[in-house]
Amino acid sequence: MTVNLVVEADGMGDRLPRSANVEWWLSGSEGEPLAIPGEAMEIGGVSDVRVYRFPLLGLEPGAGYDFEVLFDGRSAGPVRSFRTVPLQGPVRIAAGGDVGAEPLSLALLTEAARQSPHLLAIGGDLAYANGLVSRWPRWRTWLEFVTEALVTPEGHTVPMVLAIGNHEVNVGRDGGVPASSPPEQKAPFYFALFGQNQDGGRPPEDGGATYFRRGLGSVGALYVLDSGHLVSHEAQASWLAERMEADADLPNRLAVYHVPLYPAHRSYEGSAEGRAAWEEVFHHGGMTAAFENHDHVFKRSHPIRLGEVVGEGEGVLYLGDGCMGQGARTVDPEERWYIERSASEPHFWVAELSDEGAVFRAFDEEGQLLDLVSTGDVATPPDAGDVLPELTRIVEMPD
Repeated sequence: MTVNLVVEADGMGDRLPRSANVEWWLSGSEGEPLAIPGEAMEIGGVSDVRVYRFPLLGLEPGAGYDFEVLFDGRSAGPVRSFRTVPLQGPVRIAAGGDVGAEPLSLALLTEAARQSPHLLAIGGDLAYANGLVSRWPRWRTWLEFVTEALVTPEGHTVPMVLAIGNHEVNVGRDGGVPASSPPEQKAPFYFALFGQNQDGGRPPEDGGATYFRRGLGSVGALYVLDSGHLVSHEAQASWLAERMEADADLPNRLAVYHVPLYPAHRSYEGSAEGRAAWEEVFHHGGMTAAFENHDHVFKRSHPIRLGEVVGEGEGVLYLGDGCMGQGARTVDPEERWYIERSASEPHFWVAELSDEGAVFRAFDEEGQLLDLVSTGDVATPPDAGDVLPELTRIVEMPD
């Protein structure tokens, strides 16, 4: 686990802390504290902001931990807690994308935490700051939202796993940088605030800085991908194929990324590059489901194998499409050939993973169940079927 501490002077003048530490304990009983001083860094020229990063190593699976932040040796706030993913499962993942810093964003984040997930996977377009230093206030609000909202009923802070989206990148925007610039200049906040797969600025062996794998114990793996924002689809394909082959014995293999291969709002043809690079890898690697985003609608596809609708359990489910805070867009008057269910509905997904397979549920900001589907040998739960609501469809009517 990594604790990222973001500190802003904001009215304090030069009174940024000289040092910051995190002390942590196993399962609430005090042990030898691990204090890791964070190295102060500027975020893309925002001079009154510092990020302190604390990797907490040697954690046990399925365990609860408390931690406390210290500024210059003094407590900087309440003790918080988190839990790690269990080794044997079940594992619960919340997933969504296109969040922003709106009241609806806060409501959906709060409701996602109420589902007590082990982690929240966000598929890009986090704060809608466009990678621009001038839009730091949007990040401040977004960070306040996730700090406040992402706490489960049991009191655990929900860890985040974050994919990159187009609104994290500043290339081609006024105030942005040239396409030839280093990645950390193209997406300064994404890298500086989180640094999920970096080691001193260099990507490690397991993927790159914007694409990587996260293990989910014995019940699955999550592949975080870059849908062409800083790294091309094709450049990630061989890495993904190798990782999925190594994970062949896992019952659930999931992906999260921004731009959908099977969109519910934008044109199908616009995602051809992604399908050409990844779809065969998904098929041969046995991908269970892909969390897609970017389109700001609700969607569940039919099971799809290499561009064709197939029977249950024979293809990949594409779930999306990133409406976890942004206003819902339109869907077609009739479902597209590859879509089983779509609507203009803000939502997030929750995946319950076990050795038998997975159950995927979609919820709105009030916790109402919008959709449900299961994979593998998991029996359809009793909350499916007739209880699923009619969904709101905002469509563009012909002239």
